[in-house]
Amino acid sequence: MRLKRISTFNLARKRPARPGLFYFLHPSYFEPMDFSGRKLWLAPLAGIADTVFRSICRQHGADIVVSEMVSADGLFYRSEPTEGLVRFSESERPIGIQLFGSDPEKLAYAAKWVEEHVHPDFIDLNSGCPVPKVIRKNGGAALLRDPAAYIACVHALMRAVRIPVTIKIRSGWDHDHYVDVEYARIAEKEGAAALILHPRTRSMGFSGHSMWERIALVKRSVSIPVIGNGDVRTPQDAAEMYAQTGCDGIMIGRAAMGNPWLFGQIKDALAGNPVTPVSTEQRVRMALEHLRLFREKWGEERAAAEMKKQIAWYCKGVPGVGAMRGRIFQTRTTVELEEICGRLAVDDQKVYLNRS
Repeated sequence: MRLKRISTFNLARKRPARPGLFYFLHPSYFEPMDFSGRKLWLAPLAGIADTVFRSICRQHGADIVVSEMVSADGLFYRSEPTEGLVRFSESERPIGIQLFGSDPEKLAYAAKWVEEHVHPDFIDLNSGCPVPKVIRKNGGAALLRDPAAYIACVHALMRAVRIPVTIKIRSGWDHDHYVDVEYARIAEKEGAAALILHPRTRSMGFSGHSMWERIALVKRSVSIPVIGNGDVRTPQDAAEMYAQTGCDGIMIGRAAMGNPWLFGQIKDALAGNPVTPVSTEQRVRMALEHLRLFREKWGEERAAAEMKKQIAWYCKGVPGVGAMRGRIFQTRTTVELEEICGRLAVDDQKVYLNRS
């Protein structure tokens, strides 16, 4: 007998037994979706966090992963490339699909379509992307200067799906207009399962250091889980963010690029265990494995074009990579990329032997 997919999210949203804990039924099993408990999240990195990289990060300690940013308009108009962005493997669970847009009806349609066709564990609304082409369409960070539009979008999403909805925001449009506390309270009032805060303003982009004190302020203002995001590059950074903000979890973005081991290292450090440095051999092997998996999933042409930056990130700090960096970006095939990785491994072994 095939069980009908149901959810008790609407009931939990009104009066959750514990903030951040929501229940739903997967097609094959019943499991709670818990956003509390100091979980580590992989951020929705556009052009990077595809199904292959998300799977790698899950294997290396990420507790929750989020898709690349997906256009609600693209799903509304049934764009094939956009629909491809929401696909994932079961090994990635728990996974959220992040949507962006400014039209409440299209956002609602997109969320419902995603829920019914790909069955993610939750939906995330992007209300903080500072990229100009997103803002020009009144999505992402544009919502930070339009509270009415933000409320309409959150309201529409909450009533469109039965699975949990999380909201990702920045602290404000600029330093004269902080809205993070106000928007967090709106999200909580509308029934959001968690709030993810990148405490920079839209005008900051990715410059300067994120304002962790804003995370602490938001955390004190709402009862739903607050996830901190921004400038966590090391296990020590994670420990300091928890200590300074009291946040319920941490989302890691750019620091995970070429460094999926960071999730496990943070967990080791927080548990009081030794943190093992990543060797050159591990970096090269992971780069080759990522390349192989990406090629199998997306084909030679796309792998040859898109894996160059990934290889460069994995090999950052490897002896001899400086001289090889130019060659990495001049390659035309994945075989050439594999040869460069092999050369780096050989050069590192020579350095090791010379030191011995």
